[in-house]
Amino acid sequence: FRSSLALLVARRALRAVAEPAMRSVSLAALVAAVGRAQLAAASSDGGGLRGATNRSLTGVAASVDVGSGVLHSHFVLKKRYDLAAGPEADFEIEEHSDEFLTHSCSDYTNDGSTVFSREGNLVLKVASAGKSGKSLNSGRIMSKESYRYGLFTFTAKVPKCNYVWPAIWLLPGNKDGQGPYGTWPCSGEIDVLETVHDQSFGTFNVVAGYGASSDGCYPQAQMSCNTCKPTYCTSSTMNSQSQADRYFVQPTNCEAGDTSWEEHTFVLNWQPDELTTWIDPVMSWDAQGNLVKLEPKAEPAAANGMKTWKTYKRQSTPTWLAVGDYHQQCFPAEAGADAPFDIGFKIVLNIAVGGYGGAPCVWGADSCSTTCGGAIGSELIMSDISVWERRA
Repeated sequence: FRSSLALLVARRALRAVAEPAMRSVSLAALVAAVGRAQLAAASSDGGGLRGATNRSLTGVAASVDVGSGVLHSHFVLKKRYDLAAGPEADFEIEEHSDEFLTHSCSDYTNDGSTVFSREGNLVLKVASAGKSGKSLNSGRIMSKESYRYGLFTFTAKVPKCNYVWPAIWLLPGNKDGQGPYGTWPCSGEIDVLETVHDQSFGTFNVVAGYGASSDGCYPQAQMSCNTCKPTYCTSSTMNSQSQADRYFVQPTNCEAGDTSWEEHTFVLNWQPDELTTWIDPVMSWDAQGNLVKLEPKAEPAAANGMKTWKTYKRQSTPTWLAVGDYHQQCFPAEAGADAPFDIGFKIVLNIAVGGYGGAPCVWGADSCSTTCGGAIGSELIMSDISVWERRA
């Protein structure tokens, strides 16, 4: 069962606009450019953000050029998470094991040691070994607020080596991915970043599925309107045999002690029929601090041809098209053409350890605290999480 790592957010009405004057600045510089007044207005929109809401921001899709990876659009800051305020304000700190999810060694706890704020940042940590030595105490959170379409920016230092499996992702409902179309994978999953151990890249995946007469996919199993309970077919873009789902981040040398990537900004644009992720894109803003252009950064020599961005368009993504019949036949009144990616999703952050294919440790094994025990102390450090709304 793979309820692993995943994205989020917004759409609104699009009108033709005159080309604004643009300037390229860092994400950090934008905070000053937008100003306290605009940030306060964005943060207070809708009467507060502590409740679990489904913010639906409808509009026309902002399409990415599939050849260049450039996006011309107009995004207004909707919410910047106050990461210094303490995680409980905007996130649910999850308490459960990974035993029946990704089978990793992680036991997600809420005792103050695995999820906390420090120096203005949000920190998730592999804090200690479990009492039995067959698990590791780690952090996992889910946003209280859910989003439907939008652009998301995540600035983070991501842990590496020691068989860690950190993720930045989106999932509907709860840890089981419960949404209008059923439990995981029927209601979808968006993985902005997954990376394991010594990989120099991140993977960007969209996961969907449909109810099936038995576990498996057609022709081994027939489609069923059972909302993925108890059996289902998983339809994912993940492909370990190619680089199709990957984007280059930075070289990783575990033998040299590279136990963390440098700080990077991961960006997700989620619009009807299209999802795109960039690593450290060049972002341009107008004089009001609105985001008006994204373009991929130059590919480093170390990337060996691997891109720094990836896009999925529904009409050219077979695994997305494969679930169309399920939604049309089982949810004709509810599902849009881009289902399941037409519903509210929540932001999820976590650090799993082991559990992935080829990992030397899994839940319940002594190797969690021996072979993979070096993961203790690993931290996912978030310095920015922001959500942007498309507007004219």
